[in-house]
Amino acid sequence: MEVAALPGDALAGVLRRLPLRSLAAARCICKAWHDVIDASALLLPHLLPHSVCGIFVNYIDHSRHHFFGRRRSSSSPPPFPEIDGSLGFMPNDDGRILQWSSVFDHCNGLLLCEHEWESGLCVCNPATRRWEVLPRPEEASVYSALAYLAFDPAVSPHYEVFLIPPEPKTPVPSNHWITGQWEGIDFVREGQAAGTVQDKRLDPLDLTMFGGPRWRYAVFHQGALYVHCRGPFVMRLSLSQGKYQVIKFPANIEHGKVYLGKSTHGVCFGIIHESQLRVWILIESCGQMEWVSKYQHNLRKLPSLPNVSGKFMGGPWVVEEDNNIGESEESREWDSDNDDLFTVEVEDNENEIEDEEYHHDNFYILGFHPYKEVVFLVQQFEVLAYHLDSSKIQYMGNCRPKCYTLNHSNAYESFLYTPCVIGRLLHGDNTDQNPSED
Repeated sequence: MEVAALPGDALAGVLRRLPLRSLAAARCICKAWHDVIDASALLLPHLLPHSVCGIFVNYIDHSRHHFFGRRRSSSSPPPFPEIDGSLGFMPNDDGRILQWSSVFDHCNGLLLCEHEWESGLCVCNPATRRWEVLPRPEEASVYSALAYLAFDPAVSPHYEVFLIPPEPKTPVPSNHWITGQWEGIDFVREGQAAGTVQDKRLDPLDLTMFGGPRWRYAVFHQGALYVHCRGPFVMRLSLSQGKYQVIKFPANIEHGKVYLGKSTHGVCFGIIHESQLRVWILIESCGQMEWVSKYQHNLRKLPSLPNVSGKFMGGPWVVEEDNNIGESEESREWDSDNDDLFTVEVEDNENEIEDEEYHHDNFYILGFHPYKEVVFLVQQFEVLAYHLDSSKIQYMGNCRPKCYTLNHSNAYESFLYTPCVIGRLLHGDNTDQNPSED
């Protein structure tokens, strides 16, 4: 019996055994195979986000973001095209490549960026090179409200954008972009207030004076949007119920460097204060929210990152500039098991490293790995991956762009990038490479 004549279930069983490259090629052979592969969602596990390929960084007093990741690979199998971290596929109003840009948010492979200077928004996918411009809502500005992205490709190819005021109110007014239009939505509070007006005053609107981001981070997890609002609070917005809860942070954030992110355990919160790195995870049970302390590490026991960079003569990741990040025969995905490792026994080493010229307080959190127990830290442009469960560190490279003129380092905002080739965006010229949008 010919393979093409097999019943659908039997054919799907045969095709499922193919490696990714062959499976993507088989989908293009004939309509019957195309339909069976799509109906059985054989490519879906490969198309969903499952790896970290780099970090999008907005730099202080710099007109554009940069992508910090592994050098481009010439051997990436279809359906994964080459990632364009510079967003060079997006034209501006004059048809030229954008010379300025800031990333507002990232969610499962999609980026939310500014479109026109301080006035508009754009959602784009660096892996598929598709994008969609969102018209500016009349009653809100992207700088008078916090812009966040909600996208779960395992549930739907459609995304949502929310413009939310930085302070929790009752109800919480939001401009909601879905299916091509802005809609007003009010989230009603569920439960009791979690703090006071004094709590808000202790957390200024401008976090940059403490080395923090211009815009507070958010996490989209299991149908809810978790937003770091003003004060030591996280606002949990249930998108299906139109309700919100206010959850107090587990630590004083007045002078700490904080990051709200997502790890293997779900929503997590990290803070660096007085050279101590602490991480909590949010446990949800029967509608109750509780922060549970997961890790605490003394960063003063780490070696000097400038000395580390000299030892390894550069790391596996580099900064992409002018759509050029170099070539590599290796996979674009970061392999935490194969890159150079050296161990720092944080728990056993009782001696802190003392160096008057080396300031351990200057560490910042770039983000949490969503699929590994890893946090990315930066100091003086040097980036390391810190394995929270083993205290091993990996030197990733120097994230300073050559065109960056300031001597002091650190970023306004940073977003770990997990590529995905699912998502309905209007514009782009590579639809044939993206089987999820046929």
